[in-house]
Amino acid sequence: MGNFGSGGLPTPRRLVGSTPKVASPPSAGLARESVTLRVGETEQTIEIVRQPRHLGGHQAYWLCPKCSALRSHLYVVQDGPRDGALLCCRVCGKLSYRSQHVLHPALIRAAKLRRKLGAAPGLLAPLPLRPCNVWAAARYDRLTRELAAAEDVIAEMLGATIKALERRKGRLHGPR
Repeated sequence: MGNFGSGGLPTPRRLVGSTPKVASPPSAGLARESVTLRVGETEQTIEIVRQPRHLGGHQAYWLCPKCSALRSHLYVVQDGPRDGALLCCRVCGKLSYRSQHVLHPALIRAAKLRRKLGAAPGLLAPLPLRPCNVWAAARYDRLTRELAAAEDVIAEMLGATIKALERRKGRLHGPR
């Protein structure tokens, strides 16, 4: 087990958005059936389970070949460099969502608000001029207040990071 900064290449994250996905199974058909799907050179037989809905009709689910759980989607996951691709659910394929790897929600919120305002991305980028229309001006004012709050959180985080780095520098190199 290595320490922080011990070198080595980071393992790339597998994300749901960048992994090929098998479409949802068809809703019409038998209560339980199996389908053979071909992925690359390998073939996998996967079961489809249909369950009745409380307002009528049926909902179809894939049965994950690894964990046997009912899933709406299956993903094409490459296990290793020599192994072929296989179909499995998000949990078995160790896939995660991009939003799970964001440092802080305020970063995403500020970027979305800047996009809505038509401003350039970045903490110090200038905002566009306030519109003259009453309704557009009210929206602009509301969005800029929200943006200011989100960027205050980001500025506090950056300030805390700088203070921590200065303390660390003082411990490592002594007072200068």
